[in-house]
Amino acid sequence: MHQLLYISDILLQVFVHISQLESRKSLAALARTCKTFHELAMDLLWASTDFHGIQPLFGCVTRLHPLIYCDESDESDESDSDTELKCPWSQGVEPLSEHEVHQFLRHAARVRSLDIWAWTEHHFHLLAVIPIGTCVFPRLLSLDWRVCNDTRLDLFLHPTLRRCVLRFHFPLVPFIATYPVLESLSIGSRFNIEHTTNQLSLLSDTIRSCEHLKHLKCPPLDYEAWKHLSELPTLVTLSINGEMDNLLDRDNVNFAPFLNITALYFCVHSAADIITLIQRSQFPSLKKFNMHVDALLWAEAEQLFHALSRCKETLEGIIISAQESIGHSLTAIRHFLCFVQLRTLDLGFPVHLDNDLLLEAIASWPYIRHLVLGGLNSERPTVTFGGLFSALRQCPHLHTLELPIDAVNIDIDPEAKSFQHTSLRYLDLSSFSHIADPEAVARIIFSMFPCIDGNGVDYNFHEPSLWPKVNDFLAQFAAGDPRIKSAASTT
Repeated sequence: MHQLLYISDILLQVFVHISQLESRKSLAALARTCKTFHELAMDLLWASTDFHGIQPLFGCVTRLHPLIYCDESDESDESDSDTELKCPWSQGVEPLSEHEVHQFLRHAARVRSLDIWAWTEHHFHLLAVIPIGTCVFPRLLSLDWRVCNDTRLDLFLHPTLRRCVLRFHFPLVPFIATYPVLESLSIGSRFNIEHTTNQLSLLSDTIRSCEHLKHLKCPPLDYEAWKHLSELPTLVTLSINGEMDNLLDRDNVNFAPFLNITALYFCVHSAADIITLIQRSQFPSLKKFNMHVDALLWAEAEQLFHALSRCKETLEGIIISAQESIGHSLTAIRHFLCFVQLRTLDLGFPVHLDNDLLLEAIASWPYIRHLVLGGLNSERPTVTFGGLFSALRQCPHLHTLELPIDAVNIDIDPEAKSFQHTSLRYLDLSSFSHIADPEAVARIIFSMFPCIDGNGVDYNFHEPSLWPKVNDFLAQFAAGDPRIKSAASTT
């Protein structure tokens, strides 16, 4: 064996590379090769059990091994989780004895990442002999708990835990306070749950006990929790999901600057509290803002746009959508012209747009790569192909484009090839846009956008139109032009 392989750091890098490229069987084979390889290979082999959860640990128990792996050679179309839910192998099996617990724990200290799936709950009775509070996984760093209750959750928690995903409702998580180095916390909550004062208080206590959070995803928070987060210099991303209504008093908001938050994500019922938060707080490092609401009033929308303009020097991505937008605005796009760093703008509601405004907007965003200006709009599109191509000359890096276009009044020559945009890969011009001549539109798209993926354009499946015929023509043109076909296939 080469002398370099006796250097643990070098051997580790070799094994890590193998674990990324090869199957788990390769690491198992290395572990059996020699003593030098054994410990390191076993550490990597057991660091994560992938979607198998704790089942491989049960497989270390002599009595259970044939129950788990007896059908390993059988071919089946069903997934492990489907089979487990129908007939778990542990059904009717006696709990582990004290001796068998030692077999179960043989490699538990090596585990760094665990996903505990819902079907795993069927096996928890086997662990009845293990006392509550026992440290089963002393080196565990990441836990994804997909079980709908906290049965035996205590076995999987340790002060070393840095990432924790809990898929159940937050009143079950007071234990988080005992994990001081936790950096990433995700607490699930169904969108339609109405949170009581007691539940909000419990969640607030939980969040305020975390002093080193970098990433947080949770149900809506009360004032005290927000205040704690504003004073948390480690926090980088924050995601709120649930009924965030009237939890913040706009006349009584006094938060410290959220110094290092770079991304905010909201999926809530209304925008009122979000507007209050953005208006009354400072986010000097904010780069991404993503919000989905049930209903968005245009008066609220314009307040939000104005509040976001305070982050115009840093914001690179803005995504805003609403299931229902009430009212209409002729000035929505103009609110975004000040965001000179924009790479992504995705507005999932109707906005007024014409050739002149599109050109002005594109010229204001020199770095734009993803532009979606859509949503159900009863108005006839006013952006023409001529106006579109004039604007696209200002954004050579654009990758994705989606907006309604006037495909009836074609104002350029379909045969002309005066302009090509070679960076565009995804195109949707058809959202609620009518079309008169599919072949002419296809020729324009084919000649101007040589590198778009697939057939070319997406179209609205809910409305009968001629847009599918555009894709048919694009496929025909590509079949007869190997150069264009090759360019599209390399993306």
